[in-house]
Amino acid sequence: MSYEAKVFRVLIASPSDVVEEREIAVKTIQEWNDLNSPERKVVLLPLRWETHTAPEYGARPQEIINRQVVDHCDLVIGVFWTRIGSPTGVADSGTLEEIERVASKGHPVMLYFSQIKKDPNQIDLEQLAKLREFKDKTFPKALVESYNSQIEFRDKLAKQIEIQLRNLVAEESNSNNTADLGAREKIEIEFSDPKTGELLGSEINLEADFLDVSDIDDIPDYSSSQSDQDEDGEVKKIFRRSENRDYYRQYVEYVVKKSMYKNIGFSLKNNGVIGARDIFIDMDINVDGEVEELISNDRLELKVPKKEKDSSISFSLDDFGALASERLQLEGSDKDWNASFEIRALQPKRTVKSRQQFVVGAISDCVVNISAKIYADILPEPLIQSLKIDLKVNTIEAKSSEILQEIGYELEDCTKSA
Repeated sequence: MSYEAKVFRVLIASPSDVVEEREIAVKTIQEWNDLNSPERKVVLLPLRWETHTAPEYGARPQEIINRQVVDHCDLVIGVFWTRIGSPTGVADSGTLEEIERVASKGHPVMLYFSQIKKDPNQIDLEQLAKLREFKDKTFPKALVESYNSQIEFRDKLAKQIEIQLRNLVAEESNSNNTADLGAREKIEIEFSDPKTGELLGSEINLEADFLDVSDIDDIPDYSSSQSDQDEDGEVKKIFRRSENRDYYRQYVEYVVKKSMYKNIGFSLKNNGVIGARDIFIDMDINVDGEVEELISNDRLELKVPKKEKDSSISFSLDDFGALASERLQLEGSDKDWNASFEIRALQPKRTVKSRQQFVVGAISDCVVNISAKIYADILPEPLIQSLKIDLKVNTIEAKSSEILQEIGYELEDCTKSA
């Protein structure tokens, strides 16, 4: 199936003594395309004079190569070993002329110098001297790379071409206007259903019930009120787990929270043509109204209480500092809050449901306004987006006895066990 893609042309420039490295560079680029192009909508096109030029008469050979190939590239990979190349009448070699021509236009140049040993009898000393002179001029004003084997060259190139590609996309985005940036490189955040992942947009309306329990202080302790006796009337000693005397109160609090608290989920979409990494979302949250609590989902204890205390020991991964960067960090008080979380990677044209959520609970109507600032490696500057939650709260007067009826306990049962 066909697809639209951004094409970056990569010129491979080198003298004649690194023929195998030229082939490795082409193969590395093609492997990148095979793995990434369909999803990231980016194609890297390797350019070489031997495959991308046509015969022409009446001009200097290197001038023809420049016009047909060099002037159209976006990036240069230059590779050297012991030679610098043949003079062109303008520069010491065609390779140097190509590199200098591309660099003068502000395009990136990646230079690699081989340190592989070579038979001294096969080294052209004049060529080697010119190469050393080029190195002396280049090293102080450029970041270059060396390699001790062709395998090392392939591995370094595969990694570093990815870095340069990200820089190319970022520079191109920075040079375009905001509208073009939004169309191609924008990462969007919006609300999503915490359970289904359904996208809900940037503004949502939620409805919750606040159970106003007037007699919560009158809830009695829980007790099974049972004992076993032997035939002589003596009480048997039975080993059992300790009873949870707060069971009734905890159950009422559980029902109140379950009705009042609402989970808020998020999804992110990468509208760009290249994958994003190290995505950081920083959210400033302002509340218009009275919020009972705003808390990260993983810190909310909303479990059905048990009649017996749990004597088992459990550990949280947070106790060991694990996954701290992947959890939603939320702090603040009253009206102003701040939340942040990270996502390691987001492929182009993909929407992902974030595992990070927070919970809002209120005893009256309120509006939660969120200003989300999005950072990513492909963005020249952070994006700012607005989100809004309109929470309507229905106040319902309730009694603890009515809530406890849901678990089969009548008021007189509670009284007896007090």
